[in-house]
Amino acid sequence: MLFSFISWWYGLGWLSAFNDILKRTVGVGRSFSVAILLRTLFAPWKRITTQPGAGLDAKFRALVDNMMSRLVGFTVRVIVLLTAGVLSLVTIVFYSLIALVWPLLPLGVLLCIAKVFVG
Repeated sequence: MLFSFISWWYGLGWLSAFNDILKRTVGVGRSFSVAILLRTLFAPWKRITTQPGAGLDAKFRALVDNMMSRLVGFTVRVIVLLTAGVLSLVTIVFYSLIALVWPLLPLGVLLCIAKVFVG
């Protein structure tokens, strides 16, 4: 049983720790809907648009309103995308550290047990 544990820990378990990096990073992207945000980057904010009226003044006002709506939408989406990027980077670093420390964890347990019995 001990050999099976060691075989798993330094084989499939360690590989799983590395696979978690990609899985968690993709999960962050899905949580923030990065694909949708990129596809709708220049879309108006919450579909708020103004229909142009008959006069030139009304058409110009509708153009300015629609451009402002797109600017607000772009700004909010870029902030969310930057947040997703930072969180993805933090996720990659954190799970990479876990994967790198993974082989040392059993040694840490053995050292703790030795510390208790040796003093």
